[in-house]
Amino acid sequence: MTCLRCQHTAVKRFGTYGKRKIQRYRCMRCSATFSEPQPKPLGTHYLSLERAAQIISLMVEGVSVRAISRLTDTDKGTILSLLLTVGEKCRRVFDSRVRGVKPKYVQLDELWTLVHTKQGHLKTGDPKEWGDAYTWIGLDAESKLVISYLVARRDGPSALNFVTDLSHRLAGRVQITSDAFKPYVGAIEECFGTDVDFAQLIKLYGKPDNTGPDWYGPAKVIETVPTPVSGNPDLAHVCTSHVERANLTVRMHLRRFTRLTNGFSKKLSHLKAAVSILMAWYNFVRVHQTLRVTPAMEAGLTDHIWTVPELLGCSQ
Repeated sequence: MTCLRCQHTAVKRFGTYGKRKIQRYRCMRCSATFSEPQPKPLGTHYLSLERAAQIISLMVEGVSVRAISRLTDTDKGTILSLLLTVGEKCRRVFDSRVRGVKPKYVQLDELWTLVHTKQGHLKTGDPKEWGDAYTWIGLDAESKLVISYLVARRDGPSALNFVTDLSHRLAGRVQITSDAFKPYVGAIEECFGTDVDFAQLIKLYGKPDNTGPDWYGPAKVIETVPTPVSGNPDLAHVCTSHVERANLTVRMHLRRFTRLTNGFSKKLSHLKAAVSILMAWYNFVRVHQTLRVTPAMEAGLTDHIWTVPELLGCSQ
């Protein structure tokens, strides 16, 4: 062992520190105390890649942050800090790898959740980020690949941002199906022009088909009306069923999307990071039950099933 200050080799053990009992040393020449430099595979985090992979694996399997803290004996603050770091890494991996996709049929939808807190002392002067938050998803109906996603409000500017990102990731003419949200029409026209076959699936709803209070049960879909908007869409493939099933996957794999609980996100930044992790994990790590491979493999973006440590260690 060499002193980090004077580079002298005459050092002795000088106790340990921290929860992990890291050995401390003292230089016999300059009396400086120091420890052996610790590896940081994830930026500023001292967690090993295996420990971080364990935490992220639990997170994308629907386990709450507090439960992960108990299961892994890791501080909640450390987990939330790791969430932001890995979320940014996964966003960069997704952005660089999901490019030049050539699907035939793309389906668009939005998934609701909430950003808020139940702590009374924090409710003074509600931040603008609190309230409804939607995860916009663009899915390849055949490979089940998530081509584009966005966490934002459900409004016209968000629709334009989402469709713009989607258009930059596609190669060739595609058929797009969305729900009846009107801003999609202008956004797709601006981003694709006439080089797209676009239709909207308009759903007509009736009263909830249950014996409980009407406000609790979802409205019953009594009819769906495929409506061509531009180009020449194949009405047999005007459908949003696959992306709606992907919405269920998000709800099942991220605790933040569970309804009627206190597991919702307290900060928009944490929600965005969690969604980024899930989308990269879904595309590259999770084996689709029907395809028997990952969506990224089916779409030709990779030739093998990634592991979570590989995803965390990927340099884009």
